[in-house]
Amino acid sequence: MAKADTRDRIVEAAMHIVRERGPSRLTLDEAARVAHVSKGGVLYHFKSKDELIREMVHRMIDRCDTLSKTYFDQEGESPYRWNRALVQTAFDSRSPGNDPVGAAILAAATLNPALMEPLREKFAEWEERIIEGSPDPDLAILVDLALDGLFMKRMTGMNRFDDAQLDRLKDKALALLTV
Repeated sequence: MAKADTRDRIVEAAMHIVRERGPSRLTLDEAARVAHVSKGGVLYHFKSKDELIREMVHRMIDRCDTLSKTYFDQEGESPYRWNRALVQTAFDSRSPGNDPVGAAILAAATLNPALMEPLREKFAEWEERIIEGSPDPDLAILVDLALDGLFMKRMTGMNRFDDAQLDRLKDKALALLTV
């Protein structure tokens, strides 16, 4: 078995543990058990639980970036292109914002804020993209801040909106970004 396959299996096992049993159940021993590798195998790829969590953060970022790029490509040339793509991503049920793993990442960040650095960098990149492609950068930032609020509500389990209301909010956000 290739090293990358084992590494991926360990990360997916860790994400499964968090989704199914919560972040407090994530240990290197449990990740090894679920991934069907030895603890030494886990330690070969991840020297600590923090390294494993950091890789989970990267995995979530990559999934979000891939989804937003898909929406970006569908938008075609238009003002607010990246902003509109991020709106579509934020409201997509496949968005990492809907994944319970995000809550574990937030919990880990309270213990070790350095784990959030990759997410900070990605958010800065996304902000630059939306500002560059926006006729009204303040409007673009305002919509982006609203998306951050939705993300935080989902991560903390405080999202109380039903699907119909979320659809209306998405349509309203997209309408604000129409020139």
